[in-house]
Amino acid sequence: MEQYWSDERTRRRMLAVPIVYFVFYVVCFMLLEEYVRPKFWISSDLDAYIPFCAAFLIPYLAWFPLVPGMFWYFYKREPESFIHLSRMTIIGLTICLAIYALFPNGQLLRRPIVGDDILSQLVILLRKTDTPTNVCPSIHVFMTVAVALAGVRSRAMSTQRSRQAALVVLSVLICMSTVFLKQHSVVDVVCGVALSLGLDMVLRRSSVGMGIFRAAVPRKNTAMES
Repeated sequence: MEQYWSDERTRRRMLAVPIVYFVFYVVCFMLLEEYVRPKFWISSDLDAYIPFCAAFLIPYLAWFPLVPGMFWYFYKREPESFIHLSRMTIIGLTICLAIYALFPNGQLLRRPIVGDDILSQLVILLRKTDTPTNVCPSIHVFMTVAVALAGVRSRAMSTQRSRQAALVVLSVLICMSTVFLKQHSVVDVVCGVALSLGLDMVLRRSSVGMGIFRAAVPRKNTAMES
């Protein structure tokens, strides 16, 4: 696929693939939030030993610019990583949606927040928009590990060791933030990490999900290749 990257039309089509899927994902997730009620409650004994810490809101929110930022970085500099990350996202999030639909789950870890500092108040606002349902596997964790793996293996970033180190540290803090904010159980985190590592291993050894990107290549280029 990288050989077609010089063609602007092809690049735009390939960029459209994860964008269109993201719209589909958001619609499906909202429908699940609205119409599916949890039947399985996720928890671990370890959750009781993890205190609530509002300061972890900072790395938690860093996830929102990090993920699209990494997509854009690879789109501009490393098509192979962009395509791999897109496949990871499309297949992984589809698996998550299927799990949420077939095994509706949630968590009961949240306790009232008594702090009146700005971070605590912001966490209260976060909880109003982010319900404690559809939590396992954690999408926050799954996508964090996916972009971290892509960054560590990236040829474009191989000469930027400080950036790679910063990415790894931030990724660890983001995963930690999900349990310190009581957004997720340790179980959700473990499942999110396992899904990301397992899917990454499979996709690096197979062409699953490549068809949608081949379809983005203009037919004249495909004909020339054959």
